[in-house]
Amino acid sequence: MKLSIKHLPASLLAALLATAVLLPRDASALTIAKQGKAACVIVLPDAPTETVRFAADQLKHYLDTITGAEIPIVPPNQIAGRAAIHVGPTATAKTRLAAHTPKSKEGFLIHCTNSEASLCGWSDRGTLFGVYRFLETHGGCRWLAPDVERVPSQPDLSVAPIETVSFPEFDMRLFITGGKKAQISWGLKMGMNGLYSADSSATNGACFFPPPENASCHSYCRIIPGDTYFAEHPEWFPLVSGQRRPGNMHGVQLCVTAKGLADEFAKNVIALFDKYPHCPSMSISPNDGRGWCECDVCQALDQKLCGGRTTKQGLAAERPFRGDRVFWFANEVARRVAVKHPDKLLLVLSYINYAEPPDTIKPAPNVVPWLCHYAPADYSRSIADPASEANAQFNELLTRWSKTAPHLLFYSYVSKSMWWRLPRPIVRNFAADLKHLHSLGIRRYYCQSRLSDWVTDGPLYYVLAQLMWDPSLDPEALAADWITHMFGEAAPAMAKFYADVEASVKSTGQSYSDNPPRHVPGLYDPELLQSAMRRLDEALALAKTPETEQRVREVRKIFRYGCLVISGLENIHAYTANADPEAATAGRRDIDQALKIYNRGEVRKFRAQLRFTEAMGVVAKGWSDIQKKGGKKCWNTDETGVGDNRAGWATFLLRMPRDNKGALVRMLVWGESELPTITINTGGQGKSYADKGIWTPVAPRAPLDGNPAWQWLEFDIPRGTLAPGDAPATLVGMGGSDSQIWVAKIEIQPLDK
Repeated sequence: MKLSIKHLPASLLAALLATAVLLPRDASALTIAKQGKAACVIVLPDAPTETVRFAADQLKHYLDTITGAEIPIVPPNQIAGRAAIHVGPTATAKTRLAAHTPKSKEGFLIHCTNSEASLCGWSDRGTLFGVYRFLETHGGCRWLAPDVERVPSQPDLSVAPIETVSFPEFDMRLFITGGKKAQISWGLKMGMNGLYSADSSATNGACFFPPPENASCHSYCRIIPGDTYFAEHPEWFPLVSGQRRPGNMHGVQLCVTAKGLADEFAKNVIALFDKYPHCPSMSISPNDGRGWCECDVCQALDQKLCGGRTTKQGLAAERPFRGDRVFWFANEVARRVAVKHPDKLLLVLSYINYAEPPDTIKPAPNVVPWLCHYAPADYSRSIADPASEANAQFNELLTRWSKTAPHLLFYSYVSKSMWWRLPRPIVRNFAADLKHLHSLGIRRYYCQSRLSDWVTDGPLYYVLAQLMWDPSLDPEALAADWITHMFGEAAPAMAKFYADVEASVKSTGQSYSDNPPRHVPGLYDPELLQSAMRRLDEALALAKTPETEQRVREVRKIFRYGCLVISGLENIHAYTANADPEAATAGRRDIDQALKIYNRGEVRKFRAQLRFTEAMGVVAKGWSDIQKKGGKKCWNTDETGVGDNRAGWATFLLRMPRDNKGALVRMLVWGESELPTITINTGGQGKSYADKGIWTPVAPRAPLDGNPAWQWLEFDIPRGTLAPGDAPATLVGMGGSDSQIWVAKIEIQPLDK
């Protein structure tokens, strides 16, 4: 059977024809194989690079698999009059390339006549991308997910005369691979150019990869590690609350104005580029969280550059703006690095309280702002949707960034790790966002994801990869193409399943970002979730092959888990809001069943908090897992762990009839704990001090004695400290920072009327 472009989905066909010229039809097609026998050879240049040789090997592997033939790879002097497919810059291919003006070195040419084909890029990387596109458009292959592909069987394979020239619209098309071979292989087949690994660079045309020593986006702690520098240079580390603190991944930055720091920082960056000469970029971004230096010199710099102003993003508290400080330091480092490595790119996050463009500092040409769609963010809608207040705020700062630094790299939370693998809208929002970025002139896109969880996210990764190459493609047609090739005979039912999942969120009009316990209640339409489950049952009934059945079952399993978690969170929310004990029982049952299907860490942690509720008799949040101290099971208020400088904050709900005078709170506390007071959320329920929440400290009747033994503390809670109005409960907070408080029991006794 002859394969031709008529077998492509409509969107791919349109894109192909937009850059293709059909050659005269008086010539027959190029025959690759006939009845499982080779009818051509693959030709390499006389001195092929590793990437070009790899491209030829990939072409041979897949053509052999498709046709059952053994197609030889030969040098130009061994063609011997046979039909030939030239891979890379042979003399024939270079002649074809010379007729075109390249827009990008990653572009490629596919030129076919009745006797030869040229698959050649304007770089080795372009050649590799061209080979994979040839296999997709003319061989019928589909690269559906890492380790999941469709390769048809076609003993008779020929290609009609055609010429295609293609260039990617986005010049950085990145995702996380962690150096995994399956992810790297899939990414290359889909035209992604990173982030790969140092050891794969030789066979992928030197795509983007991070140095192994600095593989994270948060990099201050990797380039200036505290273990190495703090003892000799404590002044390089931030002054926080009057003390210099060594840096780590979360919550502690650097004193960027310190003498000698920029020199040492740049020296270490230069050393990494020297070690990995093919590495085109690396991050020089702040650590995660905050922990900014409060020394006089750093604060004076803020005052000079941005007037010491504050910033407020989404629902986050108003905080000091650090954008000018971050990019001032980045420019200092970049200027030094550019002396030896002028072509290397330095990536700098724009995130939380440095998400806005700087007021004064303009990023240097070799400094790439890395803008995170994090806060404000509403993932239930596209960025440009005016109905979303959070996205309207983000779109405003995105538009400002596009004008001041159009060379920015967009940081997209494609696989939202904090969403616990729950179902979510997948295709339309991300596709609309990518097209919106393109309209703003932004040409760099990074996925915070390994792009491997197709079971949860369906066609999303496939669609995004195609759109990064050509944003004019129709995402609906791309998704349909993926569903057809992934699920075969069950595709009609699976298409309806994905539509129901998307509609289940869209129909409620509710927003979500990254906190399932807070955002799931009310987010989903339960009838549409039930309909989606029925679609999966229909798909199982349609499945005729073990492969299709297995794929549908995998999707059904994780969707069943997601529905149970959703139900559990809805029930726990009802219990928290209305003190409904039956809802609490149902919520715990749902979560337990979900964990039997899929043991997700965040859900397991949430269940541990429910066990706290069962043991203590109060609804709680932010406590550690169960510990043991002095022979008793207990919980610590420092959920994140001692010594990490993260501001843990444990809470519980104080619930009582509204006509009581107040309450007596009794707590069984380890005597060595740091608990001078508990704090009652008198006003602005759940809001922080910075967000104008009112928190009233209450001291115990008698303090802890400091001995290593369990001790009862008693707190008198007057009516005036409780949340006003009809609030069914009042939030009580304790702990913070690295304070260590162990609690084994909480009892609440309403006072007499």
